[in-house]
Amino acid sequence: MRFKAKKVYGQYKKISCPFCERTATQKNEQGLDVCHKHTKQSLDEIKCTCGSWLELRSGKFGPYFNCINCGNFNYSKAMEIKIITHKTNTKENENTIVDVPKPVERKITENKKEITISTDDVEYFD
Repeated sequence: MRFKAKKVYGQYKKISCPFCERTATQKNEQGLDVCHKHTKQSLDEIKCTCGSWLELRSGKFGPYFNCINCGNFNYSKAMEIKIITHKTNTKENENTIVDVPKPVERKITENKKEITISTDDVEYFD
């Protein structure tokens, strides 16, 4: 018979600062958990994939984001959306230089054949 491991205070939930990924010990004006260096900073607004803005809220289980069209988003999922939308915004901006690798062009040397399958072909229909 196995026994459960002893619960230790502070081991289960480790909150990291959204700005620098250090351990968050304090809260800023928005109610986000941040490290002591970022208590005066606020998180930039995040645009949802549908195009509307995400509203930061804090609840019983921590911070989350709300979209008018899509509904509630988990904090980590909203941070992923921020990364995706932030990259597309920097590509649209002409003043910033973004190093984007060019796709490798591959030459196709094969001749493609067109195969027509009818219902009379026994091999393809069992």
